[in-house]
Amino acid sequence: MSICDLLDALAGTDTSLIPVAKLVRELNSTSAMEMGGLDYDTIISAYEKINRDFFYTVGEKHALVILSHAVHDMSSEDLILRQSGYRSLLSFVEFSGEILDRELVSDDQCWSEVWIDLLREMVLKLAKVSSLKSFRALCSDDAEQDFFNNIIHLQVIITNKVFVPFFFNMLLEIQDGKAEHVRSACLEALASICGNMEWKSYYGFLMRCFREITLKSVKQKVLLRLICTVLDHFHFMETHPSQEVGDSIADVSKSGTIGMVTSTVFRTCSSSAEVSEIHACLRKNVFPRIQKLLVSDSNNVNVNISLVALKLLKLLPSDVMESQLPSIVHRISNFLKNRLESIRDEARVALAACLKELGLEYLQFIVKVLRATLKRGYELHVLGYTLNFILAKCLVHPVSGKLDYCLGELLSVVENDILGDISEQKEVEKIASKMKETRKLKSFETLKLIAQNITFRTQAWKLLSPVTARLQKHLTPKVKSKLESMLNNIAAGIECNPSVNQTDLFVFLHDLIITYETRNNGGSSVASASKQPGDVSIRKIITSGRLIDSGSQSSHLITVFALGLLQNCMKDSKLHKKDELLAKLNPFVSLLTECLTSKYEDIISAALKCLVPLVRLPLPSLESQADKIKTSLLVIAQGSMNTSSPLMQSCLRLLKVLLRNTRITLSTDQLHLVIQFPLFIDLERNPSIVALLLLKAIVTRKLVVHEIYDLVSRVAELMVTSQVEPIRKKCSQILLQFLLDYRLSKKRLQQHLYFLLSNLRQGYNNHLHNILSL
Repeated sequence: MSICDLLDALAGTDTSLIPVAKLVRELNSTSAMEMGGLDYDTIISAYEKINRDFFYTVGEKHALVILSHAVHDMSSEDLILRQSGYRSLLSFVEFSGEILDRELVSDDQCWSEVWIDLLREMVLKLAKVSSLKSFRALCSDDAEQDFFNNIIHLQVIITNKVFVPFFFNMLLEIQDGKAEHVRSACLEALASICGNMEWKSYYGFLMRCFREITLKSVKQKVLLRLICTVLDHFHFMETHPSQEVGDSIADVSKSGTIGMVTSTVFRTCSSSAEVSEIHACLRKNVFPRIQKLLVSDSNNVNVNISLVALKLLKLLPSDVMESQLPSIVHRISNFLKNRLESIRDEARVALAACLKELGLEYLQFIVKVLRATLKRGYELHVLGYTLNFILAKCLVHPVSGKLDYCLGELLSVVENDILGDISEQKEVEKIASKMKETRKLKSFETLKLIAQNITFRTQAWKLLSPVTARLQKHLTPKVKSKLESMLNNIAAGIECNPSVNQTDLFVFLHDLIITYETRNNGGSSVASASKQPGDVSIRKIITSGRLIDSGSQSSHLITVFALGLLQNCMKDSKLHKKDELLAKLNPFVSLLTECLTSKYEDIISAALKCLVPLVRLPLPSLESQADKIKTSLLVIAQGSMNTSSPLMQSCLRLLKVLLRNTRITLSTDQLHLVIQFPLFIDLERNPSIVALLLLKAIVTRKLVVHEIYDLVSRVAELMVTSQVEPIRKKCSQILLQFLLDYRLSKKRLQQHLYFLLSNLRQGYNNHLHNILSL
């Protein structure tokens, strides 16, 4: 009986064998046309079924039958069978790799030892396999000499006896300031080896490091770095917060402790005795040595000692952390009182390193310690500078929500540094030049960092509280300038905040404009504008906090802030005509229209800039607000004599857009008014690109009034007299458009042609190109 017949018989009693029996019969198919020949088409088709996914569908014993057949065909003289068998085995290797990645990875990686041992046996037993011959030299009857055995038991046999002493001695022999790359490699190698040691070996190596510090004090710095890296590879237990951040942070008590509870999960320790032994060794033997180093070096900050202490505290129970952490942070903070700048700099580096090690969950605790330590005089300057330094080091990339729980504490420090009595000292030259901390006000940058890392949806209103609270008081020009800088930095931070989404930002800005522009305009126009149909969708509250009602004359700063943020948002976003976006932007049209009647020039200018991209979109509110927008624009343009002012430039840009717009356009009478603007009367003496762009748009509209003919003649003069190339080029374009589109009398046409020819004869190189282009 053949194998195929046997499998068919077994499949009669075990239905799971039916697919295997059928596949094996196909793999052994014979040709119906040739006596004793093989049916290669059927065989190849059967082999194509044996792919990586096939092995997921069959059991282990069934797969062995198929693999045995593939191995058999690998030794066939027939090339087709050899190649087919090879591809099937290769599919099994891919399948095995996926299984190993998914299931065989464990903390101690014991599976790797089995595979290494299997490889060794294959090298010894399959001596005739050419691909394994090169590995034969790695095998030995002596376990000490056998490569595979050493790989499996590396940390026991080789590492402790050879590599650890070798790298350790090399580390100590490197001279300070030299071969830093070798030193770093030694540190990484030793730490990696320690990450695979058993507890007793690991503990012994730690104690050896402390003994070397006592014997070789000059090598203390590098040995402390080594201890830090070794503690980073502590693999016997792992710590993690037992609560969410928002629930786990408690206020610092009077004694200075923090309520951050951590729990310890032991990975390699299986018995309570081993757990107790590790804790006892760390608490009774290792930590006292660190405390001794802190006491013996009390006159120096020594960042590495503090880091070692924190790394070890994280491995100990939470009660030890609560009792010991305050003393370490207080010790570092006290160095910030030192008059030496170098000492203060080192203390800041130490605090930043500690916060990185502990995590931002401990930021509030550190800030409270700093505020309790730095309370008077120059110390307050140091406080604001230090907070900025710490945040800048720990918030390299924006992480939304990490500062929410301590936002009030941070804003209090920033507000006092910028707006408090201490801020006035920075403006006194003699005081400002004494210390690095007084030369530049870093709290503006701190405010930007805070704005980048809060949860925008819930904290945006609170973020503005230092500014809105100050608006209640009388403002001097200096204070007003500081408030503007604060708002600018808040806006810059919001624009980089990853938690900001378009909907929340539009809702926030809409509510902000209504709240403050209502105050500025007497509480009528903007409030009524916000009640128009279509605005209801955006009038929702996204936070529980509200802005303080402000009657200050400088409350318009908030409106300018909101409009600037809106403009930047539209500039950075790709405005499209999707209904969802149009619904968000539509309510702003009425608000911006009312802002054009504000008594503050910066509000009007900002509103004009925001309207420029909006009037290009098919927003429903534009139709109802079109007349108001056009009227406001004409009033603004006629009343401004300074064509170079930001307000006038913004007004002209919007007019230019309206002239090209098909839905909102200016009437002939309105265009006639535009031609009489002061900027066109003074065009020869004070030409501007914006004015010429506006004139070109008017000429394109083919406005026929007598002023346009005279104005074009002056443009022609400007084309040959201006020394500015962009001005000459734009004048040339306007003149060409006029000559092509307008009906001209024979006399007027001859005048223009004579003017061009006469200037060609003069041969000014700068003007020839523009004239010839006509």
